[in-house]
Amino acid sequence: MTALSILVTVVCLVTAALGFYYAARDLSADLVLLGAAGLVALVWAVLGAVIGLRDAAGGHPADRVTLYGYLLTGFAMVIGGSWVGVWERSRWGSMVIAVVALVAVVLLMRLHQIWPGGFA
Repeated sequence: MTALSILVTVVCLVTAALGFYYAARDLSADLVLLGAAGLVALVWAVLGAVIGLRDAAGGHPADRVTLYGYLLTGFAMVIGGSWVGVWERSRWGSMVIAVVALVAVVLLMRLHQIWPGGFA
């Protein structure tokens, strides 16, 4: 689980850096940035699937609603940020993707704080 969390963090941070670079250069989100945001959504979906499989196998967390709420929020937030990046054709669309990627890292750190012991 730690390797997957590190992968999610690295993908989110690279996407955030790319989004901030695009915003600083006054570039709108193109297929590279949108692809990076899609990769963030994909790794969040994989993280959710792994945690769901672990839960189904008997590793029941204390508060499932909050856990799956965090996972769903992380995934939906990236999809929404990508949507803004597609339709906002200025630097602000890129900035939204960058901020969403940073918030996804914070959500992941919060998952580790709430469910210690490697569950999340």
